[in-house]
Parts: sequence; structure tokens; C-alpha cells
Amino acid sequence: MIGCRHFTICKLTVFAVVTMLFLGVGAGAVLAGDYPTKPIEMVAWASPGGGSDRMCRTFAKSTEGILPQTVYVVNKKGGGGSVGMAYVQGKPSDGYTMLGVTNNLVFTPLTKPNLKYSAKDFTPIVMWGFDAKCIAVATDGPYKTIEDFVNGAKGKPGQVKIGTFGLGTDDHIVGFLLGREAGVEYGFVPFDSGGEQLAALMGGHISAQIAEVQEVKAQVDAGKVRIIAVATLQRLEGMPDVPTMKEKGWNVVVPKFRGLVVKKGTPDDIVNYLISRSLMAIQTPTFRNYLAKSMIEPYFVVGEGFAELIREQEKTFGEVLKTLGF
Repeated sequence: MIGCRHFTICKLTVFAVVTMLFLGVGAGAVLAGDYPTKPIEMVAWASPGGGSDRMCRTFAKSTEGILPQTVYVVNKKGGGGSVGMAYVQGKPSDGYTMLGVTNNLVFTPLTKPNLKYSAKDFTPIVMWGFDAKCIAVATDGPYKTIEDFVNGAKGKPGQVKIGTFGLGTDDHIVGFLLGREAGVEYGFVPFDSGGEQLAALMGGHISAQIAEVQEVKAQVDAGKVRIIAVATLQRLEGMPDVPTMKEKGWNVVVPKFRGLVVKKGTPDDIVNYLISRSLMAIQTPTFRNYLAKSMIEPYFVVGEGFAELIREQEKTFGEVLKTLGF
């Protein structure tokens, strides 16, 4: 697994999390002095309504009563997260600007050679889970199963269009791997957020959307969207009837992490303080309910452990991106 090797998912127990708060991680709370003395900005690198936006807003709400200052969310969409990265890098390294991240923190720098920033320019605070990638189609469309979706692209290279968060992102990699494994070629259309992808899907402008389950679940519940497969090792507990692509014989497993980072150079005492308070926030009923409803597999990693996970993804998916020409 990433973190436990080979991409299998494991959980850190509540006991272990609480233990970490007292065995060193929480010590930074004493050293941080008066921090924070003003509201803290949390940057969501997508439009309102997308998975990254909901993640940031839920985390911000979960810090109420845990941080002495308000955490407020600003949206800086575009470029597969690169706009948000650049915005945070333009701020002081003082702990007053945080960035909600996914593994586009890995993919975007690998695919944009002229991008000034990468994961190395940020200090990981906490990762709180793996988010299942899925392939979603309109219920009234021609594709009822993942087999339909593959067969529909045979002999029509690039004609079956898939909406993604951007070229070279994990969405794109899921679609590319499916096409490579199944021997078909899809066309990819980039969007700035999952919400915009969904609108295009509902409008018939694309044939499918690759996104997180949480981004389409409301429309799934409304009967307007169907999830035909997930890019996980095992079927999701909340959707036992939805197959994995791996079980169909296509090795498409792309674990999407979700978490929080700050600009590199932020003082260690503030970093430790944010780690301890973040661990408390993600144990609140508000945040745990968000994880459950969004079908995000809880997986809590902090500091250097999160950094190691990021490095593993850079190595693993960097090889795939080279195949894509990045």
C-alpha cells in the first residue's frame, strides 16, 4: 500500500490517533506560542461543489472549538490544482494559509514541466483517507455496465469522451489505464472541478465522468447517474453491487489520497500544532460522518509518514505519466 505498500488500505485506530496526540505530535501545541492569533485561510483548489471544496469546508467546520480561530475556505480553481499551489506559495510560511490536497499534488507537477512548484514545496500535515475513483455515466445514456462502456469505444478511437479534472490527473490516469488494459482509446475532456464535469455529463456533452463517488452520489441517489465501476482493489462497502475494474480483468487501481499541507518553511512548532489539532478535528462526528457519507476509507497519516506516501506515488505514477508523454 501507499504507506503500507501495494495500495491496500489499512486503518489507524482511534486509540493510535489519540496516542499520537500525547507521544510527541501534540507537544507542538505548547511551543506554538500565541499562534493562531487571527483566522486561518484554507485553500480549495477547485470550484464550489466539487469534492475538494466539500472536503475543505467540512474540515474547516470540524475545527470549530478545536482551533481558537476560525478557518475559512477560499476557492482557487484551475490547472489541476496548480493555481491553488501557486496561491499558497505566494503567502508567508506562517501557518495562516493551508491547502487541501489530493494526489494531484503529485500528478500536476509531473505533467507540467514549467510549473514552479511541487510537493517538495509543501510540508504535509495530515492525510485522512483514500477516496475511491469511479466511472459514472448518465442513467438514460447507452452504457449500463463497464463492459458496455468498453465495447462502445471499440473501433472508435477518441470518440467516446470522458470528463476529467485535467490531463495528467488521477482521473486521466484511470481512463488511460482502462483504455490500455481493455485495448480501446478514449477521448479526454478537462474540467476545473467535479461539479463542472457532472454538469457536462448531465448535459450529454461527455459520455462518462471519472470522479470521486461523493461528487456524483447525489445524482446517483436521484436516479440520474449510474456508477459502473470503481478503481479500487475491492468493492466499496456502501456500493456492493458496483464492480471494480480489477475484478473484470483490468488492472486499474488508483488510490486518491485526501489531506492537508502548508507551505514549506512553516516553523516546526506551528506544524506540530496543526498536526495535533487536525487529528482532533478529523475525529469529530462532523468529519467522520463526511468520510462515511463520501465513502472515503479512513487512513490517518501525519508529517513524514504522509511525505513518504507522496514520494511513493511520485515514483509509481511517474512511470505511467511518462507513458502518456509527460
